Amino acid sequence: MNGHLNRQKAGRNWIRVPAAILMAVILVFAFCSCAKHGYYDHLSDSGYNNEPGFSHGNTSEFEQPQSAQEGSEAKVNEKLIKEVDIAAETLNFDEAKNDILEQVSKAGGYISNSKISGGERLEYSKTLRSAEFEIRIPQENLSEFLKEVGGRINIYSSQERVTDATETYYDIQARLDTLNSKKTALTEMLEKAEDVSQIIDIQDKLYDTIADIEAYTARLKVIDSKVAYSTVYLKLNEVEVYTQTEEESFGTRIANSFRNGWAAFVDGWKDFTVWFVGALPGLLLFAAFVVAAIFILRAIVKKSNKKAAERAEAARAEAARRQQEEYQRQIQSNG
Repeated sequence: MNGHLNRQKAGRNWIRVPAAILMAVILVFAFCSCAKHGYYDHLSDSGYNNEPGFSHGNTSEFEQPQSAQEGSEAKVNEKLIKEVDIAAETLNFDEAKNDILEQVSKAGGYISNSKISGGERLEYSKTLRSAEFEIRIPQENLSEFLKEVGGRINIYSSQERVTDATETYYDIQARLDTLNSKKTALTEMLEKAEDVSQIIDIQDKLYDTIADIEAYTARLKVIDSKVAYSTVYLKLNEVEVYTQTEEESFGTRIANSFRNGWAAFVDGWKDFTVWFVGALPGLLLFAAFVVAAIFILRAIVKKSNKKAAERAEAARAEAARRQQEEYQRQIQSNG
């Protein structure tokens, strides 16, 4: 009987242990759930869940996460430096140059550097002119400027470069902020310093910090200037025939070659004619000098030949006289 009761108690104990464990797990989950709701309620009361990009798990398609907003803001503040290289040619150099200057002024830009060469007009030839411009154009007006200039000159080569200076710019900005904080701290330390050696040491560090601030500030200004004003390097050549930028057919190449050859022949003949007319006075003087020299040489030669003939005649006469004297001496000696 007692054994039967003991087995019943043991069975009830095995049932109570799993029930107790299950009850403990339920209590733990309930506590965690209450704590979680209390934490979010605290955030709600503190206003954190109203921050941009904060969500409890359900984000509307019209809501923009904070990371996306920061990326958009960073894109707006990108520091892009644009540079354009242009090689062009024109048949009318003066008109093209004036058009370029007009478009630069219209776009709100300026020419930072320019060089014009050639154009010497010689007596019998001519040299074609060329110009090199370094132009600064506001970045927002760059596309319109290139479009307007391209309609007035023949551009046969163009290249655009974009340099992203964003990382460099904000790295310098961060260093500049640190240096400004350091400057403020050193200034405060200098006001409180009493020892002479300490004052001198703080002043040296303060001067070095100010120099670094000025250097970094100058670098930021250079980047800002290059970002605000794009640089266009334009080389303009004066030509008589435009360079063909499109692929030509065989027949067109032959026709162009013949036309260019004929044009070169005509230009060469014109240049020779101009040269000959310009050199004609000198050629006439040279011809007169040659003719005079010939006459003088002939006179000298003629006179020289005459003297030689006279000397030869005198020599023959002297030989005849001596022969006659010798003949008479022989007759006298025989007689």
